[in-house]
Amino acid sequence: MSSTIDRRSFLTHTAATVGGVAMAGTVVDGLLANVAGAATGVAKGKPKLGGVLTVGTLSDVANYHIFNGSDGKLDDSGFCVANALYDPLFVMSYDGKTALPMLALSAKPNANYTTWTIALRHGVQFHDGTNFDAAVVVANYNAAAANATVGLAIQPIIASVTEVNSFTVEYKMVVPFAAFPISLAEQQIAYMAAPSALGSNYTGKPIGTGPFKFKSWNVGVESQFTKNEKYWRKDGAGRRLPYLDGINFKTIVDSVSRNEALQSGDVDMILQETGDQIAQLKKMSGISMVTDQTQPRDPSINSLILNTTGTLNQYFCWAGEFASIGVPGAYPSYIAKGQPVPTQVQDADWLGTAGAVNPSTLQWDTTLKPVLNDVSIRTACAMAINRKTYFKLIDGSIGSVADGLYRKSSPFYASPNYPAYNPTRAKALVDAYKTANKLTSVGIVIDILSDDASSQQAYSFFNQQLSAIGIATTPRPLVQSTLINNVIYGEYDCAQWNQFGGVDPSLNYVWFVSLSATGSPADGGLGLTSLPAGTNIAGAVNFAHQADPVVEDAMLSALGSKPGSAAEIRGWRTINSQFAKDIPYLWLDQTVNAWAARSNVQNWAYGTAADGTTRCLSPDGGSARWDQIWKS
Repeated sequence: MSSTIDRRSFLTHTAATVGGVAMAGTVVDGLLANVAGAATGVAKGKPKLGGVLTVGTLSDVANYHIFNGSDGKLDDSGFCVANALYDPLFVMSYDGKTALPMLALSAKPNANYTTWTIALRHGVQFHDGTNFDAAVVVANYNAAAANATVGLAIQPIIASVTEVNSFTVEYKMVVPFAAFPISLAEQQIAYMAAPSALGSNYTGKPIGTGPFKFKSWNVGVESQFTKNEKYWRKDGAGRRLPYLDGINFKTIVDSVSRNEALQSGDVDMILQETGDQIAQLKKMSGISMVTDQTQPRDPSINSLILNTTGTLNQYFCWAGEFASIGVPGAYPSYIAKGQPVPTQVQDADWLGTAGAVNPSTLQWDTTLKPVLNDVSIRTACAMAINRKTYFKLIDGSIGSVADGLYRKSSPFYASPNYPAYNPTRAKALVDAYKTANKLTSVGIVIDILSDDASSQQAYSFFNQQLSAIGIATTPRPLVQSTLINNVIYGEYDCAQWNQFGGVDPSLNYVWFVSLSATGSPADGGLGLTSLPAGTNIAGAVNFAHQADPVVEDAMLSALGSKPGSAAEIRGWRTINSQFAKDIPYLWLDQTVNAWAARSNVQNWAYGTAADGTTRCLSPDGGSARWDQIWKS
């Protein structure tokens, strides 16, 4: 299935696993020796300077003025563009285990991983001449925390960022976080923008410290960037980077058209995530390709995400986001004022927005009874879908069938006992549900991408499989931004989705976090009292709305444990097993990222950390680094 939707990464290179985490103490230059890579995409000759590279990407931003780590919503294509304009604090090592220096020099934790002290690089300037320093890092964090969506994704992790001195900052964690430096390499908040270009009301051009500067941006069509002549980095031979004079990104949503653009020479490189089109790339003459099937970064997992509560986003209800539709919000209306929350408001937070997507109007309808809030129906859906057939017919046998978050080579993998294909048993579960609820039919609406043929082909497959067990489906074709927003706000039943690939499972924490509904806000709860004891509510960006205390406890144990320890491994394995019981996602297969380039593009599968010599991970899933590419 195509993965042209922003949801693939949404704020972070969201993670699965590989190899544990080597980053437990200080990060310094030269932690990892230069690693000789495969010949594909790596050129060892003297680079040719000049020229413009044109790259075909999957999507574009909605507003380029606020395209940065603090205010944007970065998907794979967004990370690609960000690597041209910005530098992150760290980058990941070539083996995917270690955070290596870029704008930051080192990261040192306290004894229990609740505070991280980050030393910053001297002598770096933004495109507008502003100096990079600790105040800039604090400003970027404050802008991110104030952003309506980015802030919600970092609030469960970071409590504050403060300036220790001009080139040192201190990150205070909400919970012990042993692998946090990886977030400062893989999350979009790692990218530093000039303070003058921050804020949701900014209308100028984006300003970073990166290898290329803004030239023009026609949203949805093409963005163009020119060489930063004063870029602070040099390669191992002392040559100033980047080698290219410019880089352009063309938005080509349709996967077939993207391949055609590469073959015709309309673009020099493309990112491809559709299985049948990856297979076609292998047959093209004059084209070289690499995929992340066996790379250190785990591929993302292709799935159907399910609204497990059959409600709008309950955290948003608690926070007052739905006041306009009659849900006053327990926190702003009562808790923040020191007042008890009336029972009817608590009930509204918990149940008042229950409903489903109306198959006739395709709008959220609170008069409808949700279906997917019943675990027996979610289990039936999992048993109804033949993942092996899907993998072969829809994704062209590219990647591998998934039964959870991790690929089988991961140290975090142990069989989670995800439900096996069993349509007979699935139909029995649906029939029992109908009898218990006195229903003659059961139906759901599946959100799909409106402008991609492979997305529609995948829906046809799901429709056939689910109708065979007695679940009727209705497609809701949406443009990518609308699909994402519906999932964010909880106005969906089921949606095509993929996420959770990456170098470390800790990056998944924000997507799975839940909070005690009955605990006090001071203790990390929501401050409600009339709900059953032990009730958890999914966090703001826990889009499947799964709220399982077993998952929460296992994640907290894993996050606070020494990287690579038995406790860390046990925690992340527990989450995978629990998801096989809760079924917040219908797992399908890996979403393989493939990068392909024409023969005149050199060194495109190569990147280095700040020293210009130590090799870093590039391409990193669906994003790549551009400063050491040249055209012959």
